[in-house]
Amino acid sequence: MALEPIVQSKVEILSRRFTTAYATGEVIRVDAAFMALTMDVICQYSFANDDNMLEKDDFNLAWKELIIGSFEGAALLRQFPWIITMVNSVPEVWLKKLIPNIGLMLDWNIGVKKRIAPILDRTEKEKPSHRTIFHEMRDDPNLPDSEKTMERLCDEGQGITGAGSETTAQMLTFTVFHLLTRRDALETLKKVLVEAMPHVEPVAWQKLEQLPYLVLPASNYGKQS
Repeated sequence: MALEPIVQSKVEILSRRFTTAYATGEVIRVDAAFMALTMDVICQYSFANDDNMLEKDDFNLAWKELIIGSFEGAALLRQFPWIITMVNSVPEVWLKKLIPNIGLMLDWNIGVKKRIAPILDRTEKEKPSHRTIFHEMRDDPNLPDSEKTMERLCDEGQGITGAGSETTAQMLTFTVFHLLTRRDALETLKKVLVEAMPHVEPVAWQKLEQLPYLVLPASNYGKQS
């Protein structure tokens, strides 16, 4: 809840991009756009900084492909965990040529490490806008040192950014698809939102989650007083 202004600011950037695309007739990939949105938000939440992917011309499509590719590599490692030992013994340059998806995972890990290292080492150049989960883990006296190593925190960072970006982006993409293919649902949603916020301004999540149409299946809407 405390980070809601950050989420709203990112949504406003995406809204402006959509408005510009509508005015110019530009065709954009909403899956890439939503991935940029969720990645910027989860990075702000996790590391108190982001790469501002929402401002990239293609919403940094390469990053979306990197995440998808790394998921595919992770699926392989789950089935054959012994590969991890083998992978660690192979030079990174060779590894990227032999198994591109695992190479993408290494790039992702490096990016996460660059964000966590200043937090862990207390070498941040600027005071963060808010304390992150990694600040809390670093300063938790009840957490054993084995849980505060760079390797351990990088694993955590990869898991959080992966789970907090592509999953939510896919949900938003599927939602838009169904709204565009079911005009009745789209019109009902518009009506509900206009009634909830007659003026164009950010609305608190607490208010939005009280709207029946946003928390109940569409078939149940209108059945409650």
